[in-house]
Amino acid sequence: MFFIFSIFFAGLSLTIIYLIIENLKLKGFSSDIIFEIIFNIIMIYLTYHFFIPIIKQSNNLIIEEGNIYKVSILCGKKELLKKNDIKGFSTSEYPLKIWTFKSIILYLQNGQKVEFPQFLYFNFNEIENILIENSIRNFGYEKHKWKSITSRHYEFE
Repeated sequence: MFFIFSIFFAGLSLTIIYLIIENLKLKGFSSDIIFEIIFNIIMIYLTYHFFIPIIKQSNNLIIEEGNIYKVSILCGKKELLKKNDIKGFSTSEYPLKIWTFKSIILYLQNGQKVEFPQFLYFNFNEIENILIENSIRNFGYEKHKWKSITSRHYEFE
């Protein structure tokens, strides 16, 4: 169903772009201006898809004296995650247009999920070991399933 939905809107988008180009040509616009407009629209789209994962998942895990802290990279807010606040974690893969990155998903008791994609962390390989050393339950591997364009389905909710 999602595939049919995507094909329909891709066709609709191409039809609209074609009609806009033809309309602009009739009004006397040059093809250079039309190309620049289309190029800018494509660049805005690609920039949006590049920055959304960084903004939505800009957290870091810090372990100090046996305590686990979730730190927001953007504002520096430090939140203590007590062991009983953490339900567990799972490993997954995070597909992007070019590569597939590993990901660790931390499930909290209050229903929140914190995702740690590999491409945002230099010490990514240490995160899973730190969680295991602190007796956090490992749910195992979960397959990445898209819920919508910018969100995913979580298996261990």
